[in-house]
Amino acid sequence: MRATLPADHQDFTVNSKPPPINPDAASPATGPTPGPPASAPASEELKATLRAVFDRQIPNYGDYNLVCGSNSFEVPGAAARGWAPPRRRNFVIGYRWHPAEVIVAPFDEKSLAATGVPVAINMTNLARARRLPAVRSSLGGYEVAASTGKAFRFGVENTMPLASPNGSPDERAVRRLRSIEQAHDAADFHEFMADFVQRGRPL
Repeated sequence: MRATLPADHQDFTVNSKPPPINPDAASPATGPTPGPPASAPASEELKATLRAVFDRQIPNYGDYNLVCGSNSFEVPGAAARGWAPPRRRNFVIGYRWHPAEVIVAPFDEKSLAATGVPVAINMTNLARARRLPAVRSSLGGYEVAASTGKAFRFGVENTMPLASPNGSPDERAVRRLRSIEQAHDAADFHEFMADFVQRGRPL
């Protein structure tokens, strides 16, 4: 989810296959023709929704590139005995290189609505920024914290699945595969975070 992209930029994968070609299209059979099956929202559509969530809360939103992240890399299996499983949290993460800054905006993955006030972390209020180790097939994640005490742990994957919204069983079956494809943006974000973590290390 780039702030500005050239008109010919095509980086997103749509989560739906083209309809099969009907060999009998030249002489269709009589009777009602069933409509095309419903499909999950495309990655582009989901990105536009989440960008609007970010833009409504950040005055200078055009300065930031966006990725979708979550803490799911921390919860690959069952919780330890006697402990409740960690709650999955999702974020729209805005970042810019100059001046270096990360903005973490929580959102609900079912409704795609904002669930908290975005937190900006930059070189003036950075308490810590570190890379977290990989867990199983995950790439791992990052931990960033502001001097105010606000801290976030998140991972950014090439494909970020999102939970289905509440609805009927048919709706859930159709929408259960919705996800955001962001390989190009994720690669740029990881490069940015490598620099951000380095900047945040004590001298």
